[in-house]
Amino acid sequence: MTPLDGIRVVDLTSYIAGSYAAMMLADLGASVVKVEALDGDPFRELPGFLGWNRGKRSIAVDLKTADGRTIVERLATRGDVVMENMRPGVAERLGLGDAALRALNPRLIYCSVTAFGSTGPYADRPGFDPILQAMSGAMVYQGFVGPPQYIRIAVTDYYTASLGAQAVLAALFARERTGRGQRVETSLLHGAIALNSGAFVDYPGKPVVARDNPTYRLYQAGDGEWFFLACGNQSFWAKLSKAMGLEHLTDDPRFASWLLRLEHCDELLPILIEKFRSKPRAEWLALLAAHDIPAAPVQALAAFMQDPGVQAQDMIHEYDHPEVGRLRLMGQPMKITPDATRDPGPPPTLGQHTDEVLREVGYDEREIADLRARRIVDSRGKPPPRARASL
Repeated sequence: MTPLDGIRVVDLTSYIAGSYAAMMLADLGASVVKVEALDGDPFRELPGFLGWNRGKRSIAVDLKTADGRTIVERLATRGDVVMENMRPGVAERLGLGDAALRALNPRLIYCSVTAFGSTGPYADRPGFDPILQAMSGAMVYQGFVGPPQYIRIAVTDYYTASLGAQAVLAALFARERTGRGQRVETSLLHGAIALNSGAFVDYPGKPVVARDNPTYRLYQAGDGEWFFLACGNQSFWAKLSKAMGLEHLTDDPRFASWLLRLEHCDELLPILIEKFRSKPRAEWLALLAAHDIPAAPVQALAAFMQDPGVQAQDMIHEYDHPEVGRLRLMGQPMKITPDATRDPGPPPTLGQHTDEVLREVGYDEREIADLRARRIVDSRGKPPPRARASL
């Protein structure tokens, strides 16, 4: 039995943050029905869609029609969770807001994921991960002493998804004790701040640590290959000094703490740069590992997926997918015992499960055929044109 076995999720989300939040629940065993527009999630054209929507069933519905809204109402009446990431007020105008759906099912958990929150001066603005990266200081921080840098991994989206899934799990736990559902909310703005919780700290005399650290940075070895050195405390610094044959630096008062090494970076950095250029990367990584010093090669994701450490964790799953053929996705990122996690399965094609889900909520074959004929639903599962872009 999986942790969320029997939990039914109505997924009205699209793009990344909302979709990935619902997928995290599917990973834990929830039955997730992704309700898409007739032309699909706007991000279906991106390869990343396949990694944000695995383990779900898809139905294609025109939510601008009364009959389309009735389908969602039936799902919500029988469901445990509804998730949406529309702009504030849109779900309400469709008749699918928190109040309307929880009037039908008081035990329902209603999760809203927005860009800037449901209130405030930016509530009505569209927002995507890079917008919050730019606003929140993430790009400045990533740029370090140079120009701002766009983090290509959608970190704000992914962390906001985690907050959304966490909020749903907390609400489900509360429902077990109270019997009542509730509305939960998070946003990219909240996620961007939460990602910066360490940097958000401020007080008089706070030291400046966002600067070059000679023992916590990238280095280039003698063969031109890069690696990252992560000596995060004095114990590792002592091990590093010994491994490099620089024992005399261990007790040097200029380098006796993390902050002192920052202050004296101009004195220590040239020593380490020159030393690391004396051997190829493989030799340095082997030597550092032998001395229990954290370090890792800079490499592409494809190389990481072939790493023995990844292979040992069952983090690569493959499927035969009707649109793209042989499909590789990540495995389960959580291990839970004694309850078992399961392979959630591949992502759905558009409308792949429309007829199946409609039958489950009480529609007969004649009614399904009528909905299809009037273009209220689509169950053909036709894939949209796939772009060459990657995300």
